[in-house]
Amino acid sequence: MSTALSPDRLPALPPEAFFALDPQWRFVFLDSPAQALLNPHGQDLLGRPIWQACPELLGSPLEECLRAVQADQGSRDAVLIHPHHQPGPAYAVSCYAGAHGLSVKLRAIAAQPAAEHGLQQTRLRHEAVAELARLTDESERRRRFYETFFATTPDLAYAWDLEHRFTYANRVLLQMWGKTWDEAIGKTCLELGYEPWHAEMHSREIEQVRATKRPVRGDVPFNGTFGRRIYDYIIFPVLGPDGEVEAVAGTTRDVTDRKHSEARQHALLHLADAIRTTDSPQDIASAAAHIIGEALTARWVSFHTLGPQRQCQDLGQWRFHRDDDAERGLQAHARRPLQRVLEQGHPMLVADVSSDARTVALADEQRELGVVSFMDVPVLAQDQPVALVQVSSDAPRVWTENELAIVREVSERACAAFERIRNQRALAESEARLRAINESLEAEVSARTRELMATEEALRHSQKIEAIGQLTGGLAHDFNNLLGGISGSLDLMRVRLVQGRGEELLRYVELAARSTQRAASLTQRLLAFARRQTLAPKPTRVNALISGMEELIRRTIGPAIVLEVVGAGGLWPTFVDGPQLESALLNLCINARDAMPGGGRLTIETANKWLDDRWAHERDLPPGQYVCISVTDSGVGMPPDVLARAFDPFFTTKPIGAGTGLGLSMVYGFARQSGGQVRLYSEVGQGTTVSIYLPRHQHDGDEQDEADALDETAAGDGNGEVVLVVDDEASIRMLVAEILSDAGYDVLQAEDGPGALRILQSKQRIDLLITDVGLPGGLNGRQVADAGRAARPDLHVLFITGYAENAAFDNGHLERGMQLMTKPFKMEALARRVQSILESRVAPN
Repeated sequence: MSTALSPDRLPALPPEAFFALDPQWRFVFLDSPAQALLNPHGQDLLGRPIWQACPELLGSPLEECLRAVQADQGSRDAVLIHPHHQPGPAYAVSCYAGAHGLSVKLRAIAAQPAAEHGLQQTRLRHEAVAELARLTDESERRRRFYETFFATTPDLAYAWDLEHRFTYANRVLLQMWGKTWDEAIGKTCLELGYEPWHAEMHSREIEQVRATKRPVRGDVPFNGTFGRRIYDYIIFPVLGPDGEVEAVAGTTRDVTDRKHSEARQHALLHLADAIRTTDSPQDIASAAAHIIGEALTARWVSFHTLGPQRQCQDLGQWRFHRDDDAERGLQAHARRPLQRVLEQGHPMLVADVSSDARTVALADEQRELGVVSFMDVPVLAQDQPVALVQVSSDAPRVWTENELAIVREVSERACAAFERIRNQRALAESEARLRAINESLEAEVSARTRELMATEEALRHSQKIEAIGQLTGGLAHDFNNLLGGISGSLDLMRVRLVQGRGEELLRYVELAARSTQRAASLTQRLLAFARRQTLAPKPTRVNALISGMEELIRRTIGPAIVLEVVGAGGLWPTFVDGPQLESALLNLCINARDAMPGGGRLTIETANKWLDDRWAHERDLPPGQYVCISVTDSGVGMPPDVLARAFDPFFTTKPIGAGTGLGLSMVYGFARQSGGQVRLYSEVGQGTTVSIYLPRHQHDGDEQDEADALDETAAGDGNGEVVLVVDDEASIRMLVAEILSDAGYDVLQAEDGPGALRILQSKQRIDLLITDVGLPGGLNGRQVADAGRAARPDLHVLFITGYAENAAFDNGHLERGMQLMTKPFKMEALARRVQSILESRVAPN
């Protein structure tokens, strides 16, 4: 190793060095000592094979050690003595398999001058053996663990000794600090430039972990080379052989985007609570200013509405400090030139009044009153400004897009509430004037009626906006609970992996899977209500479907309720998604059961219905022939106010936790999407009847659903068939490709429509196309499938989608050879479906 460990450079040779290689022996990382040790001439070694860059290592103990570790993926220790009996250091070598290749650490054992070199070889070798023995102790193994495990994580990873000094920092953390390993290791948080409160916080937590031997977690803002970000961290004890804490390690994840999203949701939920409790625009404006101020940690916030001449009318304000400077600052705040902001309709963001050309003339006065940075945000309605929100801070500050979004969303929601209140008041005034109008004044009555109708329309518009806010709040609540279960499970899995307690992972995996399934069920119900779920309709005989469900329904409603099924003779078939109809019927039976807590009678009845113009108009349906399915109970019935809201999403009369309020809304959405209607009849104390009308299907032949038939076959191994997977979501594409590869298929991948079309139009063999419906690049999944089948008429297609416009499927119709699976699905189910499709193909002529 005459070049790598040259004797004439002995004084500069480092005592320790570390480098990593990929499976092709190429350098993927070298620290500064390794660069100086292996390449004293200053050439760049990254990306070069080690045997090409350092040919002197061929035949050395290092080569033998590296090749052994690559063969068994274990670890090896060796001693590297300077060749040719020249004076120089001997290195203890530790080689071990990392996540993406091999990691090598060299530690100098001893060095001696040339005159003593021949006499001290024996002592040198003994020192090398002693050093190797030291490398096997637990502390060194833990250090190698840090380097192999944490070096590959995308999170920040680090370790402290008991003196609160860093003993390890992975490359992500070093990059954020903007420091090298030598500049960082051995330093405290304060020495590395942490803010004093931040350094003190970590010192307290290190001592807490040391005393309790339990992990500590939290989140903290941090200013680094990546800007101001928010990080979620967990630090945990590293125990020695004696069971005592010998070090403290941790990982930190960037959660800035999630925290910003939570801040927006928190602000909107608080504003919704405030709006529900008052009809005063002043109170709502003050609440909105308060919410904005707390969310942005501003010094003061002013909320103004605009008068007829666009003059600002103070409606509400909030300030962090109740002092005289705040009052004078608000006055100076209002004197800023705002006309340009209102005319252009764009926000004005100023990071520092002293350096911004638009504010430098008033900078001294503004800074004296505590206005150092600010944003002026106009609120628009129909492209016209209707309000102005002013936010100030007493320190220089770069306002972010997320902060601007919070101001806009809160302000727009508040202005919508103002509009609703004004419309309600105008409506009340109109109704009072209308009652006072003399019935003989026919023309005036007509004019006032038109005014009332216009006011009611405006009110309905405002109520729609509020309904959207309520729906958003309900979704945020339910999904935050589900995401909490998933996120908590993943965090605990990460901690258990670090602690080496892998046997405990299964229960956290199962918990996350259950939360995922509940989220999928909630999404499916919402899509059903919105009439945007993907349906797979087929000719269905409703009597046979109900007969197949009868036993399940009896078990569901219990023995206290008598079930009677009355199926009409000669019932027409209908074209509908069978599983979705079963789900709708089961929902109705469960609702009926809950309405009869003391028992009763449940009747399911089918009938053919001819709807003439009048009957069809009453049911909001086209005239024609329909199949009617009625579910009648003898329960408590519904009062008129509950009956009027029965189909509203998230509306339920059940106790908290006993129902989501999506059952009837899902039934309604499914029926409307299937071309039918739902009608509800109920009387208090007499019971309830829910009738589902579905259009008659004109083809009476028994048709079996191809996808259902295929799914009954068991999954098997592939025989080298080629499957093209198209999905713009990289994680979904990777998972599908892996499960199919494991099943024995050759998998091709594309991330958009044009990329998939190029593969389909090539001479590459393709046995099956699996594609998402919504794709970027100008071509959706259905267009890709149609173009592919134009070039390959026998090509089978499987669509995988969580949401799809009906237009993509010709209003729900799939051609022969096309099937559909709805996300999320289990990977085993996908493998079975692919196996079934490929086995069912008709051999080409």
